[in-house]
Amino acid sequence: MGINKSVLVLGVGPEQGLGVALCKVFAEAGYQVFGCGRSEENMNALEKITTSNGSIHGIVGDVTSQKDIENIFNKIDQAGKELVSVIYNAGNNNAKPFLEMDLKFFQDLWEVCAKGAFLTAQEAIPRLMKGGGSLIFTGATASIRSKPPFTAFAAAKSSERSLAQGLAKEFGPHGVHVAHVIVDGIIDGDKVNLRFPDFANSKGEDGKLNIESMAENFLMLHNQKKSTWSFEIDLRPWSESW
Repeated sequence: MGINKSVLVLGVGPEQGLGVALCKVFAEAGYQVFGCGRSEENMNALEKITTSNGSIHGIVGDVTSQKDIENIFNKIDQAGKELVSVIYNAGNNNAKPFLEMDLKFFQDLWEVCAKGAFLTAQEAIPRLMKGGGSLIFTGATASIRSKPPFTAFAAAKSSERSLAQGLAKEFGPHGVHVAHVIVDGIIDGDKVNLRFPDFANSKGEDGKLNIESMAENFLMLHNQKKSTWSFEIDLRPWSESW
C-alpha cells in the first residue's frame, strides 16, 4: 500500500458495477488506480470519482486488442508508479441454446474471457515479477460448471480459470500471487437491477452479491501473506443454492 504504488482494473463499466467498486476500494486503500473499459462515457465518469486516499484514472481500451492492452500498460509505466496488482474483471455473460449459436457468438465469448486474459497476463506478469504483487481474475459459476444455455460462456470461463491456475503454479515461486474469484450469484448492480428489476427484487434482502463487499474480498486476496496465499475463493449470497 502507498502513494507510489498502482493498481490496474480491467473490465470497468457503469458506476454501479464491480469494476468501479474495485477501483474505489483499492483507491481508498491508498493506491493510484487505473480503470479500463471500452466506453469513453464510463471512463469519463470514472475520472470524476474522488476518494479520500488514493486516486482513480480511466483508460479507454478493448481487452481483446493486443495493441490496446500494450497501450494500457505503457500508460501505467509512464505514470512512474510501481504496479502491484492487476485485476482482470472483463466478461460477457451471454446465453443461447447450442443449436442457435453461430461461430461468432462462441468466439466473442472466448475473445473476452480467454484471449483478453492471456494478453493481460503476458503484460502483467513481467511487471509484477519485479517487486511482487497480485494478478486476480474474476470468475463465475460457469468457470467450474457447464449447463445450457451457458455452454459457450462456460467454455470461455473455464479456459480463463485454467490459464489462471497454470499461472499461479508457474509464477507463485517468482512472487506473483495469482488468484481466481468465483462469483456464484446475481451481482447487485446496474446490469441486473435496470434490465431485470422484477427478478432482482425477487432475490430479497442480501440475496444478491453486494459490489462493495465483493471488492473488499479482492483487496483481501491482494493483501494475503505469502505463507497463506489462496488460489481460489467463491463468493455467493447466503440464499444461493449450490
